[in-house]
Amino acid sequence: MRFRSTGLGETELKGRMASLSPAGPDLLVLNIQTYEPVKWHLRAGVERKDVACIIKGILKPPVFFHIIRTLFYIKKKPKEIDNIMDESV
Repeated sequence: MRFRSTGLGETELKGRMASLSPAGPDLLVLNIQTYEPVKWHLRAGVERKDVACIIKGILKPPVFFHIIRTLFYIKKKPKEIDNIMDESV
């Protein structure tokens, strides 16, 4: 995973999803471990109202087909774009 923040300027973080677990009656906690350029532990709380938006986003045809293609055609060294903020993607 790749992350950008306005607070970090042009710095881009790379990380991996460590876990996703329920916390309380209506919260999922997504834990992410960054490894480049720093080692941080990020956590995001996904509330019940966010789940519908996430599912709608996943079901958009370009996103859905990208996920399917990724699952069936896994490359050992996938080509990565230089800038995740690139609007042409």
